[in-house]
Amino acid sequence: MATLFSYVVDHDLGFAPNPSAGYCTLVHCKFGGMRGRRNIVESARVGDWILGSGGRNKDSAGHGKLIYLMRVDEKLPFERFLVDTRFRGRRDCKDFGSGNVYALISRRYFYFGEKTLELSKVPSELATDQLIKRGPGFRRDYPADQLKRLVKWFEGKYEVGRHGDPCGKRLG
Repeated sequence: MATLFSYVVDHDLGFAPNPSAGYCTLVHCKFGGMRGRRNIVESARVGDWILGSGGRNKDSAGHGKLIYLMRVDEKLPFERFLVDTRFRGRRDCKDFGSGNVYALISRRYFYFGEKTLELSKVPSELATDQLIKRGPGFRRDYPADQLKRLVKWFEGKYEVGRHGDPCGKRLG
């Protein structure tokens, strides 16, 4: 059964998540790094979903706004991600020595960025308190039956892919 991982996107600069060239990737954010503590990138499995919502940072969207939803289609070891020709030239296909172990790859994603989806647009039976995370860390307690309905709702309302630019200023 799929799990929904929900977290706050503190700064959405088009880097992590990176919705470009037909893929949405999560690589340089929400990983354990040098501390070795498991985070979303280590914990998520193929078939799981990740939801990033807005935070208070000026480069984010604000609470109650959905920035993206992606299905984990591949979980690549970081070293394989770095040499995979599909990702060559992308801003996130670099090793910054931060201790990355995996890269999460999606072809089935809904990225809104600055054109965030207000939580109030999501049917109330799906927009429960368990959908949106506040503060640091992540949550994964959204019921599996609701996740199926949430995904079906997204698929019926929106095309897969990128619907807007990042919320904050892009890095060079």
